[in-house]
Amino acid sequence: GMTTKSQDNEGKVFAGNFDQVIDHFAKSSVKRVQATFKQRFFIDSSLAAGPESPVIYYICGESTCEGPSSSQWVNQLARKYRAHRVALEHRYYGYSQPFAQLSAQNLRFLSMAQALEDLAAFQSYATLQYRLQGKWISVGGSYPGELSAFYRLKHPERVVGALASSAPVFAKADFFEYDRHVSRVADPACLGVIQKVVSEVENRLKSEGSRAEVKKLFQATEVHHDVDFLYNLADMAAIAIQYGFQKEFCTALVDGDKNGRALEAYARVGLSLFQRLGTSPILDAFEGAMSLDPKDYLDFAGRQWMYQSCNEFGFYQIANGNPRESARSTRIDLPYHHDACNRLFGIRTQVDTDRTNREYYSQLFNAGVKNIYFTNGHNDPWSNLSLTDANGVQSSNPGLMVFLVAGAAHCEDLGSRVTAALTQARNGFDQLFAKWISE
Repeated sequence: GMTTKSQDNEGKVFAGNFDQVIDHFAKSSVKRVQATFKQRFFIDSSLAAGPESPVIYYICGESTCEGPSSSQWVNQLARKYRAHRVALEHRYYGYSQPFAQLSAQNLRFLSMAQALEDLAAFQSYATLQYRLQGKWISVGGSYPGELSAFYRLKHPERVVGALASSAPVFAKADFFEYDRHVSRVADPACLGVIQKVVSEVENRLKSEGSRAEVKKLFQATEVHHDVDFLYNLADMAAIAIQYGFQKEFCTALVDGDKNGRALEAYARVGLSLFQRLGTSPILDAFEGAMSLDPKDYLDFAGRQWMYQSCNEFGFYQIANGNPRESARSTRIDLPYHHDACNRLFGIRTQVDTDRTNREYYSQLFNAGVKNIYFTNGHNDPWSNLSLTDANGVQSSNPGLMVFLVAGAAHCEDLGSRVTAALTQARNGFDQLFAKWISE
């Protein structure tokens, strides 16, 4: 691997490119002329004491990697344990592109299995090249949390432990629990306004004039597919709940409703949340994931993530069957998602989540699997696919630790907000970190 050193104000920080193998599972006859791509990495040793210091392997996921110092909590840990921080950009995301185009054919090497081997291959290289000889611990949130757990599962010889924050380790196509969770967490008055807006929009989509008008209000004139547009609406409410903006969103909705302008309020606050997450109605829609140019996905990698969903995870946030506990249009269903996989990639088969779960999730309960800490926010809809006491699954393996954080949203333990519950979750990992590196 070729390295370009870039100094930043902290001192020992390197950003470089590693020559990564495109297909870790190619037959050995092919291995001799193995194709590679440039995979971006970051190494920050500014807080480390030396080669024997522990290493925090900060796992990047479905977006451009911001480096290993993007979590304030991880930086605190690194300071306390004088640890190196290492991050590897996930293949096909950001600038780590095996191919110039994201065609379905070119995307065939985008899988969790390949990503886990990327982590292992890079770790071998970094250990030698940068003398990172201490114990490694992986840390990740959301999909990277899932990778963190499964890296420890598949490569227990490489990391002594793992933090899996808000990690959806169970693959599921008909993920109706997401919608149900959003409805249960939302304040009842707020849910009422959400449901009112959804049915109002459904009605307006029935005739040409009002259809154009309502899409214009939501800055979604480019979103031609009506269910893609209804998905925009659903995502606005979901983002508010998932990322802890519920108060702001619901206050705006309830106030707007009092003045008979619920729809306008929903559009205004929803669009502002989209903006904060670096997305927009067209980028958030399947229709906005048609471009094959990786440069179009540096801020919001919808196309690549959809490919992973269509192939391995599902995670389709369909409407909950009980309309009282639903915050989205019933037109958001499984056939709509299957059609989207076909629209984007020509994939006509349904996602085989059983295979994914056999290969990963179910292996978590094998004897001897240990040192994985699962944290989840109580308000986070994704917690339904993770390991929590509420889901009652991990008790069959004493080597897995779980913590459900009261009042917390998605990945909040990796952030900077401080509450008693978040502090408790972080302290739990802090103690495990100390134990794992000393064993």
